[in-house]
Amino acid sequence: MEMKIPEEELFPTLLTPRIVSKDLGPPDGTGTHTKPVGSFSLFDGVKWGRLFQLLEEPAAPGGQVFTIGVLFVVAQVAGWLIHFLHLPPLLGMLIAGVTLRNIGFINISGGQVALVIILIRAGLELDPAALRKLKGMVFRLAIVPSLVEIASIAVLTHYLLDLPWIWGFLLGSVLAAVSPAVVIPCLFSLAARGYGTDKGIPTLIVAAASFDDIIAISLFGILISVIFSTGSLTVQIIRGPAGLILGMVFGILWGLMARHIPTHSDPWVIGSRTILIGGGGLMAVLGSEAISFDGAGPLGCIVAAFVASCGWRNQGWGEKHNPVADNFALIWTFFQPILFSLIGTEINIFMLEGHTVGLGLVCLVLALLMKMLLSIMAAMGGGLSWKEKLFVSMAWFPKATVQAALGPIALDLARNLDAKDSFVFADKVLIVAVLAIVITAPLGALVITLFGPRLLNKTPTSLP
Repeated sequence: MEMKIPEEELFPTLLTPRIVSKDLGPPDGTGTHTKPVGSFSLFDGVKWGRLFQLLEEPAAPGGQVFTIGVLFVVAQVAGWLIHFLHLPPLLGMLIAGVTLRNIGFINISGGQVALVIILIRAGLELDPAALRKLKGMVFRLAIVPSLVEIASIAVLTHYLLDLPWIWGFLLGSVLAAVSPAVVIPCLFSLAARGYGTDKGIPTLIVAAASFDDIIAISLFGILISVIFSTGSLTVQIIRGPAGLILGMVFGILWGLMARHIPTHSDPWVIGSRTILIGGGGLMAVLGSEAISFDGAGPLGCIVAAFVASCGWRNQGWGEKHNPVADNFALIWTFFQPILFSLIGTEINIFMLEGHTVGLGLVCLVLALLMKMLLSIMAAMGGGLSWKEKLFVSMAWFPKATVQAALGPIALDLARNLDAKDSFVFADKVLIVAVLAIVITAPLGALVITLFGPRLLNKTPTSLP
């Protein structure tokens, strides 16, 4: 007889919101916090015992369910503890993942579902009026700073790390993409408190970041194809614009469907729309990876949520009351520690080599300074004050998810193709990518969290 596991046993954080409390932590960029560590850990211990009864081997120590459960609990506890230092809890979650990976406890990858959740939240929170007003600046911010950072990295690594020009540009494309997983939660917290919303700065950054990632990933695909001759160069060049169009078309069509299915009067409309948008986002991200259009998925995910949200506004779900957005905010409380701790598990500190780390850090810092300068220039002409332009440039710091995904690809290909002459270059690309995550993910979160209230105007909000 098949035993059905009750949903509340498998997903207690999602279906039992009583364990979520907004009173324990400052509004620092990562949402809600859990109850004190003792009661939280006891609660999850009881749940694990129930899962072990039902699932046995996968929930036993060493199994995937057990491993993810430990990762979740340790990351939650680390985030809860580090907020007492007035630092963003995602730093604790990153540290938890790094620690568990490097003591040999955990070696898993994933996080696509968590990334989909934060991308959907980004799309639902975009302000259409601000987007219309700032559309010119969005494209300037997406294109100019990234191309300058890529060129800067290529020049610096050619002379400091002895990388051939094409490998320098490859590393630049790996490093250029901003991390939505780090930036978006911090912007949500600032926007919830009214910072930057008067001029649509959160919408500006989120929209520009999505196109920024498309550019970087597309250029990476072209360069990796040239280096290893893994496919037609013409196809790789076409793949970038095609991915952009594919993501936009999918997002628009899926968003239009979610506007009308089900009807607004349907008694299950909230749950159905939540599932529809979530399923569409997951389909976009996983499907685009399956057909090698990696950059199209995140863009399609954001566009679908945005298009649907615009239609729902006309049906009475405005920015002050959007039940689907509220659902995804609750779901995020579960997936947040999983995403950031999984990013941490991609960091192997034992593979960092001293000479490369030192010179790589110099290249990284100089390229970031160039990107900041060009970001300030790209933000001109939009009515922003110098403080707001400075904040926008700071929001381009964090690097995490894209670097964790693209960093190892060149080394993996070199090994698979036995391209021994490429090993040393691919190894340097991976080391600098890891270094970028270690330095910029926590630094970027700190900069956005600490300087946002100092550099952005605050608009009164009715939120508690």
